[in-house]
Amino acid sequence: MTVTTTPTRPTVTEATAAARRPRRSRPPLRARDMVRWFWLVALTVVIGFPVYVTLLTGLLPPQDVAHGTLLPTRLTLDNFREALRNVPFGQQYVVSVLVTALQTGGQLLTSSLAAYALVFPRWRGRAVAFAVIVATLAIPGESLVIPNYELVTGLGLRDSLLGITLPFLAAGYPVFLLRQAFLTLPREVWEAARLDGCGDLRCLFLVVLPMARPQVTAATLWSALAAWNGYFWPLLITDSPDRRTVQVGISQLVNAESTSPGVIYAGTTLVLLPTLLLVIVGQRFLLRGLARTSPR
Repeated sequence: MTVTTTPTRPTVTEATAAARRPRRSRPPLRARDMVRWFWLVALTVVIGFPVYVTLLTGLLPPQDVAHGTLLPTRLTLDNFREALRNVPFGQQYVVSVLVTALQTGGQLLTSSLAAYALVFPRWRGRAVAFAVIVATLAIPGESLVIPNYELVTGLGLRDSLLGITLPFLAAGYPVFLLRQAFLTLPREVWEAARLDGCGDLRCLFLVVLPMARPQVTAATLWSALAAWNGYFWPLLITDSPDRRTVQVGISQLVNAESTSPGVIYAGTTLVLLPTLLLVIVGQRFLLRGLARTSPR
């Protein structure tokens, strides 16, 4: 025999008493909070003002660019059309996307393998290997240009997509970031997976990386931004305009004598928008990943 019960509804008196209860008032802003909000607003203005000026100048008609107005009365897309006509931004966008995808995927793969080897398996020389990887962060990238150029040219990869990405398929900072993230994971989970018969690759891709998802996302965003903003190496290793990245395309607009400032700002906006979208969409994962990464 089952007994069914019906939920009791609050009476009119209880509802009236609940409605008459005084609501908790918000605590007043303290001087420290006001100073913090002031600095946040000031930093937002300082950082966002150049972006606003760049976008606005790219939308201004050529005759209004010299006036430097901050509140325009008319906007146009002529500067963007002129920038796309002078430089093959469409093909360069494709090259930049492919370079970003290949470089980010390569760094994520090599960094995750290196970080796994530095944390979970027990072997002699782990501390020395990690010290060498960290030491590479202090090496200026310009000092490696000539060896990388000789290597890529010797392999016959000059003026190619693989030639742009090959020297940057591995980087020290993602290894450091993922290694610190893996140190915070419980080692017992990895040991249990090994007892169940998982190999190192299965442990890495099925156990370790899903547990460190915020840090992996942060490393991915860092690598993607670095790949997209690369300028000097793509300029050096490529010759054809349609095989260069959009960062190099901006320099072509700047060097053209007949290009107006509005066209240059329009090209800069085309390059800046993907970066802004990537940061806006991924900033939550980026901050969460960096905040959770702490050495043991």
